Amino acid sequence: MCNLYDLGRNLRHRSRNDWEDALARALKESRKAFGIRKTDPGLVFTLSAKKPVARTMRWGFHRSFNPAVNNARSDKLDGMWLPSWQEKRRCLIPVSTFYEWTGPAGKKQTFAFEPRSEVNVLWAAGLWEPAPETTSLREKCYTMLTTASQGIVSEIHARMPAFLQPDQFKEFFSAADPRPLLESGNGNLVHYRCENPLKNPAAHEGPVRQEMLPGFE
Repeated sequence: MCNLYDLGRNLRHRSRNDWEDALARALKESRKAFGIRKTDPGLVFTLSAKKPVARTMRWGFHRSFNPAVNNARSDKLDGMWLPSWQEKRRCLIPVSTFYEWTGPAGKKQTFAFEPRSEVNVLWAAGLWEPAPETTSLREKCYTMLTTASQGIVSEIHARMPAFLQPDQFKEFFSAADPRPLLESGNGNLVHYRCENPLKNPAAHEGPVRQEMLPGFE
């Protein structure tokens, strides 16, 4: 599950592939780089003529029961998400940091999750769809695919974004059934305790690290 993430302003290292090259160019013009929440504009990438294409879409599918469904479970893709993946309306969502919370109400602790230092960015699998004709929305929408948490994320939350590696991108976009890829592993992460970015979202420009509490090292 992911309800808040950062895109960031720059790559930490020199670009390593066409996807990171396209991301580096798109970051210069991104409308929102930090604190992306549902209904916000987010940067996603599709594949066209075998090349990555950056697009800005609204985060969250509009449904009658929820105006912004920002996460879609990978184990329920045969339900309402079936047309999106079968018609290959698939996308990749670049993520520099995502956030999760744990603890009792009113005392929740925020944790930031990031790629390891040698990695520029995480790529979350997603789906997109045209603006629904029955609403006033005029922009395409996307939702992030989630899977059962693995590794350090499982200590904090039961679900996490389904992250893919560059050598899986082609198959994700072209495979008749991409679901096996979504369960293929999401372990290349680090995490740390941080200030809650929702306390002052207007000033948020990335995670502010806090000292770890005992038991969270």
